Amino acid sequence: GPDSSLHVYMAILSPRPTRPSPAHLPSAGSFHCSETGLGFEVSAAVTVEYEYGSWAENLSQSAREDWMIAGPLFHIRAEPGAVRAVHLPHFVCLADGADESLCHIAHFEAVRMTLERPTRINASFAVLANPSFSQLGVLWRKIRSAINFLPIHSLVLIYQALHVADITLHLYLIPNDHSLRKVKHNPVYPAPPWSGWLGHQNENEPHKSTGKLFFRYWSPEEQQSYTEIYTGKMETGIQLCVNGQDDGNLVWVALVRPGRTRLVSSIGEAFVRRHQRQLRDRMGQIQPVLARLRETRLLTSEEEEEVRSERTSQMRNDALLRLVERKGAQAQEELYQTLRETDLYLVQDLEQSS
Repeated sequence: GPDSSLHVYMAILSPRPTRPSPAHLPSAGSFHCSETGLGFEVSAAVTVEYEYGSWAENLSQSAREDWMIAGPLFHIRAEPGAVRAVHLPHFVCLADGADESLCHIAHFEAVRMTLERPTRINASFAVLANPSFSQLGVLWRKIRSAINFLPIHSLVLIYQALHVADITLHLYLIPNDHSLRKVKHNPVYPAPPWSGWLGHQNENEPHKSTGKLFFRYWSPEEQQSYTEIYTGKMETGIQLCVNGQDDGNLVWVALVRPGRTRLVSSIGEAFVRRHQRQLRDRMGQIQPVLARLRETRLLTSEEEEEVRSERTSQMRNDALLRLVERKGAQAQEELYQTLRETDLYLVQDLEQSS
């Protein structure tokens, strides 16, 4: 049914981890990772490493004719026999009558795929007992004679495009997949395939715009498709609705109010202010930081050259910090997110020390 919850992200988010995440499970029991949706049942203390894999690199085009991706792909490492069962998240809606017998677990080793039936399946994950680890993920067999599409749990994400005139929103409709929630959203990229736009010029006149957004699973490393929503003014708000194409039924609705589109996270501002002295002394290679801030149009070419012209690294760091501080909280958030991308260990060390 319609869901009025709204996910609005105003800052550029950190990319998904490229290094394995070690999970130290201290004793026997069941453990769940809130970041990925992955779960483990273990009989003793064990360390498990895992990271997202790539469906695009492993699942062939011919296999996609018969199988639908139903959740993220994981590359998992653990001592043989240490894990009694693994819980692999999926986004298929079982409550709407999806056939559970079509669910399979895919294993990939040396790009070769083998399939296994799950031990059991519930609303949000498939359980595989006594697993042998490789790259694992949930697939759903396609029924070629089926008329209806497979029901899945989905998310609507709304981003405000920064550094543009007026108000521009990007609306994404994606599967409820943890690996996709931090959408690859970069204003310097061209619009991805199947993107559309809606215009709304005058808030004082009733106006209705419609557009079509094709729903498709894109891998996390790919640019996601979106609908762009533009308005010159937003005095009262914009109501956004998502309707099914075949039956026209309302499946999601939300009201975006003017105040919400100007929200900026205070995390970055607080971080930059609190650690200004340490950042001046410890920021290393400033070139990637400047390049990223130029891409997002936070710095002009003249400002970038002003920073570069300083004689020492500390002076360059200080010049950048002063520029960002003058531009306000949004600029400080941008710098914080950029540092998380270019020097994550420095950010983590400073956060842990405070």
